[in-house]
Amino acid sequence: MKKALLAVISFCALVFTGCNSIGDKDTLVARVNGEPIFKEDYAFLMRVGNIVPNTEQMRKASSSLFSRKALYTVALQKYPELKEQLAVHNAAIENYQLTFVYQRLYAMDRLMYSDDELAFYYDKHRDQFADSLSYMNLRDKVADAKYIESNYDSLKSYAYHHRNLADSSSEAQITYDIKERFVSDHRQRIVRETGPALLKKYNIQKCEIKMPSAEEYYEKHKEAYMTPAGFVVFHVESADSAKLAKRFKHRKMDLGSFATLASRYSENPETKKGKGTVGKVLIGHSLPYGIGFVNSMFADLDTLPDGGISAVHRSESTGRYHVFYRVSATPAEVKPLDRVRKTVEHDLATTVNYELDSSYVLVTKNGEPAVREKDVLAVYNDNTTMVRSRKSHDRIVNSLALQLAFASEAREIGLDHSWEYRAMKRQSDVDYIINVYRNKVLTRIVVPEDSLKALYARMGNPIHPTLTYEQSRSELNDWFEIPENIMKRTYYYAEEDYLPDTYEQAKARVFEHADVVFRNARWDKEVVTSWGTAKVDLFADNLTLLPQEWSVDLAVRSADSFYTQAKSLEKAYLAWSGIRDRYADIDSVAKRATFELAHVYSDREEFDKAQREYRVFYRTWPDSPDAEKAMFSRGFILNENLHKNDEALKVFEEFKKTYPKSDLMESVDWLVQNIKSNGKLAEDLMKKIESEE
Repeated sequence: MKKALLAVISFCALVFTGCNSIGDKDTLVARVNGEPIFKEDYAFLMRVGNIVPNTEQMRKASSSLFSRKALYTVALQKYPELKEQLAVHNAAIENYQLTFVYQRLYAMDRLMYSDDELAFYYDKHRDQFADSLSYMNLRDKVADAKYIESNYDSLKSYAYHHRNLADSSSEAQITYDIKERFVSDHRQRIVRETGPALLKKYNIQKCEIKMPSAEEYYEKHKEAYMTPAGFVVFHVESADSAKLAKRFKHRKMDLGSFATLASRYSENPETKKGKGTVGKVLIGHSLPYGIGFVNSMFADLDTLPDGGISAVHRSESTGRYHVFYRVSATPAEVKPLDRVRKTVEHDLATTVNYELDSSYVLVTKNGEPAVREKDVLAVYNDNTTMVRSRKSHDRIVNSLALQLAFASEAREIGLDHSWEYRAMKRQSDVDYIINVYRNKVLTRIVVPEDSLKALYARMGNPIHPTLTYEQSRSELNDWFEIPENIMKRTYYYAEEDYLPDTYEQAKARVFEHADVVFRNARWDKEVVTSWGTAKVDLFADNLTLLPQEWSVDLAVRSADSFYTQAKSLEKAYLAWSGIRDRYADIDSVAKRATFELAHVYSDREEFDKAQREYRVFYRTWPDSPDAEKAMFSRGFILNENLHKNDEALKVFEEFKKTYPKSDLMESVDWLVQNIKSNGKLAEDLMKKIESEE
């Protein structure tokens, strides 16, 4: 969420207590709309995210933990069917999750020790570890130390074999570097050996994929083995392009006349004998008779009818010029199998992708089907940017086989009941539901279908003209829903980019940029509202939360306090920008937020942004009592801070016409005169002030 509305303070003492500095991780800390948050959720944040307690990073992580849990519950309340969708998703990724717990947390992090073993070792040797970090931040270092202590004889032998052989007097020394390398080699050995061992242990085998015969594949994919299309052509060649262009200026004659000209004027001795006959030429191929590559002529010939004469084209090979006569087009033809058999067989052996039924068995476990083609297709569907190829298919199958092996071992040693697995699954559930919910929020349709169809018939998709109606529905919906304040701000903030078009004339272009802001604001409002209305029950002492945003008025008061009381420009900026985008449909709120943001930008010395915001304000709300202040402020910034005097003069001249009775008129007149005097008035004034002092 762009503006964090929640922070958990002083949780370290209540979440991580007890003899091993963790405590019972399944202890309930809080509920958000009935959904539990446990100590183990914090432990997981610390271990996987390497987040240190009592830091700003942890406060932000805690903020996300609570607010995302609120979003999760709201999503399931609004769309109960997502529970079934989540169950299907979890079944599909269960092996992946167990593999993560085994590889990342059990093998690499814990070096295959139990959490209790390491916690006990940490308590006995706490003086070896930094006081500023908790056990969960140090667990991998604790595992390193325990492994070294348990394998000290092996460490001494390792140090001996890695001593400096160039120094005959060198003794085996157990240095910090040697310890690091000793443990690192052990981890690499785990990575290298565990996968193959588990595949063997659980009798997991990849099935050979039977490829079709050359005859079968050829019959199904004849379009891949076609001769190139081409043309039958005559030509005239010359070193002088101007002469050729003049000779064929009208480009209309029959073949006989063209052949006569070729026999008289062509400078290609080989084709001149045949009255310009070139014969059949293939698209993308070099032309015979020394003509070489003339790729530009193929597109030209493709637009001509039979009997048409091309423009003048230059050969890339020789630099000489040619005019071509199109006799006829020659379509692509299927090459006979005997001619391409070796190519087909090579393709089948190396490059062509598999074409398998979704039930095709790819991996077995103890002889029983375990991974099918449908599982590979599911991976592709979840990773839409992945290129579907034989190589990627093989990688996916290898990965799924290994995941099956690691997941089988994880279940056997009980990792599916570990606190890490529980915490990871809860986080995964929340992530999945929020992602699905976000897509629903961003693409929801509330406008009647007839209105959408009428808009599409009138203007198509306002952002992506090539999309069909069905593909355009959500953007068409946004065209009706987007607040005018977002549209006007987009235009007036970057007015230079749209001129000379007026706001009305530029609406389609404006919408393309404004819709991104609108959708982000729509989601931000959903996030803020979900947390603002969440019911939070706390079951631990010293756990405090920042106020929830119950209403727009509360948000405005909070943003105002950041600016006027806390004097935090960064917090004020985040608050006001969020308010303006979230509540753009409330005119008074959008107006107040825009004015305040202009002040904030000015105080932050972001003067270009400030003058743009002031322009947005007085163009969007010209009748506001603050409009003349905004126009004056913009003119002043353009002159004083940005030194854009020509633009400043235009603003001040507009000010004088719009507000002739303004109390600021005397200041405006002086500024105009100063600009026209190239700053001499200001210089004289400063000299006078200095002399009086």
